[in-house]
Amino acid sequence: MSSLDLQQILSSRFRTSGDADRYTSNLMQGLGLSTKANVARLAIGRSLSLGPLKEDGIDSKGLDIPAQSLFSQSDIAVWVGLIVTHAKKHGEAISNMDGFRNAVRQHWHRGATLLMEDWQAENGDFDKFMGTLINRRAELPDTATRPIATDSQKTKSAEKPVDVSAQLIRAMSDIGVVAEVKGLTHGPRVSRYKVFLPDINQLDKLRKGLERLSLVLSLSTVPTLARGDETKTVFLDIPRSKETWETAGFGKLKEWVQSSQSTPDQLIVYPGINVIGKPFSLDLTSAPHLLVGGATGMGKSVCLHALILSLIMKHSTSNLKLALIDPKQVEFSIYQDSGYVYGDGVAVDSSTARQCILDLVSEMETRYQTFSTMGVANIAEARHRGIQLPFIVVFIEEMADLIMQDKDVESHIVRLAQKARAAGIHLVLATQRPDAKTFSGLIRSNIPARIALTVQKGTESSIILDETGAENLLGSGDMLIKIPGGQPERAHGVYVTRNDVEAALRSKSGRQ
Repeated sequence: MSSLDLQQILSSRFRTSGDADRYTSNLMQGLGLSTKANVARLAIGRSLSLGPLKEDGIDSKGLDIPAQSLFSQSDIAVWVGLIVTHAKKHGEAISNMDGFRNAVRQHWHRGATLLMEDWQAENGDFDKFMGTLINRRAELPDTATRPIATDSQKTKSAEKPVDVSAQLIRAMSDIGVVAEVKGLTHGPRVSRYKVFLPDINQLDKLRKGLERLSLVLSLSTVPTLARGDETKTVFLDIPRSKETWETAGFGKLKEWVQSSQSTPDQLIVYPGINVIGKPFSLDLTSAPHLLVGGATGMGKSVCLHALILSLIMKHSTSNLKLALIDPKQVEFSIYQDSGYVYGDGVAVDSSTARQCILDLVSEMETRYQTFSTMGVANIAEARHRGIQLPFIVVFIEEMADLIMQDKDVESHIVRLAQKARAAGIHLVLATQRPDAKTFSGLIRSNIPARIALTVQKGTESSIILDETGAENLLGSGDMLIKIPGGQPERAHGVYVTRNDVEAALRSKSGRQ
């Protein structure tokens, strides 16, 4: 390694085998990339994730390319380190330029061959090929073994994010977009780049090229695009590695609730923080119902607990009741003796869930009769007239299970969604299996607020949000939130544990 000079490497030229050169050209055209170097970097990276190289038996008949196209001044040290470390790990040694040139040739050859096999296996379908690359990258194991840290420790030990503006400009140039970075904000999990487009007509090209941009930048997921705050600007949110993430925990949630200026007539909840680290809140009295969906293990249950704690820490048991339906029988039992639970307790089977929903329908009708007698239109007017009716927030932990067990209950849920808002009854429906059978158009049309965590397919995102996008999230509580009249906004969920729930309930019981 001591005789390898980075400037000498940057002034050199590199080539691969004749076969790999041909594969590189074909992939460059198929992927819409402007240079062979884009494919070569992808190929070398593909090869570096594998085991030792085979004995040298490949030719070097490909056309050479300059090192400054393949590497750059800012990343050359990283590439050299990766290639040399790979060799050392597998019992080889790279000590001079010939050895380095040979390693590049072999990695490029192996990676390009494997990428071409992937391309052919997907019949040249760009979307399927991209899915293969992204899934493979997401499934790479962590090689470092680290102790599990607490939420606060994770925040303190997070690595400092780096500015990739130069790489971003170069990557956009590779997809034919001329742009300039005008600003940068490192958020909790993504870095938001303010991008100026001199030719606004290239916006569609940028939007359609996000997957190619992800490929060029070697990202695990696709960047997201949002409107900028100045003429001809957009915000480009670039996902970062987990080592740089910052997490908002129970302490932050408690701080937000305590500092909130909301009134007892509002139901403010905090699902998480936005992409620049500010708390994201919504008012269920305005929402007025909420759909939460996401694949298994993506943070749906944690999100529900964050919503519940937002309410419990702000409201007394006389002002708030929680109707909890939990077919999984594991999530809501902790609230059973809290004093907040509506009715006879947490409903954990189809019969008790059905009875709970029927009781809510009856409660709704009784309240409307009271409003009619008083000459008021809704719970807000009744409360101002001195009638202390508590809000009731209904949490159904797994809507799909409930509908599968009792199809007839759906019509009663729809009735609540259509009429219960003015009576002070609000629904939070959650599922890990978003599909049209579980969430009919009638239910979705009456549940205007949505939270989508990471899902497997774009069709599942469309069920939750009425548009795609959630399939490209980062997992671990990453979410898109859509409130009535607005566009989906990205947020990162508050992380709360069972211990946090117990602490909040103990605190409330001590004050009530």
